[in-house]
Amino acid sequence: MTSVSGLVVVGLMLLVYAAAEEKSYSLELNSFDKNTKIENDDTWVDWGTLRMKKVGRNQYTLDGEFEFKRNIGDEQKLSLQVFSYDEGAKQKGPMVMNVNKPFCEFVNEDVDTYPNLQKKSDLPEQGDCPFPKGKYTIDNYELETTFLPDDAPKGDYLLELTLLDNEASLSGLVASVTLT
Repeated sequence: MTSVSGLVVVGLMLLVYAAAEEKSYSLELNSFDKNTKIENDDTWVDWGTLRMKKVGRNQYTLDGEFEFKRNIGDEQKLSLQVFSYDEGAKQKGPMVMNVNKPFCEFVNEDVDTYPNLQKKSDLPEQGDCPFPKGKYTIDNYELETTFLPDDAPKGDYLLELTLLDNEASLSGLVASVTLT
C-alpha cells in the first residue's frame, strides 16, 4: 500500500471507525490501498509508506509517511463515497454515503479525529489553510472506535476517498470493510 496525506486519511477514518470493544459488532478491514481506478497525479501527493494495521478486535492503527507536493486549500475538495459491496465478486453496489467538501473546510470542521491524529503526527494545527506542502509522519495513531451505532447495517462496504482539483480526480484511496 502507499500513502495519502494525513488529511485525506481523516476522511477515510470517518468511515473506517471500528466498533469499540463494548459494541455488539465487529469491523474487519479487508483492504486499504491506492485507488488504481484513478490516474493518480504524483505531482500532488506521494503515497509513501502509510499503512493501516489491525492490532486487536476492532482496533486499527495508522502509521507511515506521506508527502503533499503542493499546498492543498479549499480550491481542492475531498470526496468520500461509501458503497455496499460484494466482496466475493469485487463489485460495487448502491452508494450509501456521499460527502464532498472543500479540503480545509473538511479538516477544520473535524472535532473528533483530526485533533487526536495531530497529536500522533507532525501534521499542522487545524485552521491552517492552505494545508502546507511537505512530508508528514503519522506514528501509530489508533483509530477512534466509537463512530458506528450499535444497529449499523451488517455487510461489506467499499470506501473511496478522492482528492479533487477543479472536479478532476487527483489521487485517492480505497478500502474494503466487513461489518459483522
